[in-house]
Amino acid sequence: MNALIEFKEVCKYYHMGDTTVVAADHISFQIYKGEFVAIVGQSGSGKSTCMNIIGCLDVPSEGIYLLDGRDVGQMNKNELAEIRNELLGFIFQQYNLLPKLNLVENVEVPLMYAGVPRAERRERAKVALEMVRLGDKLKHKPTQLSGGQQQRVSIARALVGEPAVILADEPTGALDSRTGREVLSLLQELHAAGNTVVLITHDNSIAVQAQRIIRLEDGHVVYDGPSDAPEAVVTPKAAGTGGGASA
Repeated sequence: MNALIEFKEVCKYYHMGDTTVVAADHISFQIYKGEFVAIVGQSGSGKSTCMNIIGCLDVPSEGIYLLDGRDVGQMNKNELAEIRNELLGFIFQQYNLLPKLNLVENVEVPLMYAGVPRAERRERAKVALEMVRLGDKLKHKPTQLSGGQQQRVSIARALVGEPAVILADEPTGALDSRTGREVLSLLQELHAAGNTVVLITHDNSIAVQAQRIIRLEDGHVVYDGPSDAPEAVVTPKAAGTGGGASA
């Protein structure tokens, strides 16, 4: 079986004056269709760099990133935008909802960019909101909702384009613990329904809710395996002691 996401010796360098920051240092891993994977690490570990590359928001300095068999590093900006809209659904910590639009209109946004006809995108948006248990609030504005409800709207928006990968960046970071557990439970339901979920987090207690953990430190993979293994939550070095990788 071919991997849906594959990093082959991926490196990312940032140049700051005369200094070169190594944010990702020969990272290799594979993620397959239907997996629920958490990429976990403290600030400076390289997890945000990996997220940006997985999400086609950035490209490797060296190495190869294949998304559904396509070499992302060889794509121009228009091609990157196209593959983002075609294959990826994003869930952000701060929701990124448009306050002047109602929930259906917010969820429709990716379908508008994809050129889906109005009647079809309206119906698909309603179905997505039903999936996240907000079918009774279709005409509400985001400001009328709780934080957890707003995050569920962003999950519906991520789902509406039927993406190959749901990429969740610290999706519980702005929520209280109870509401965060509800959002994680919803991600687990989506995984159980066959969706591929990649969760980016700094929090071990969040990461272990996934099926598999990829742990990063200083731009390196230091663990890749089941989330229920004892070593999955062991951090060999204290955060902040390493060598200069950017988050």
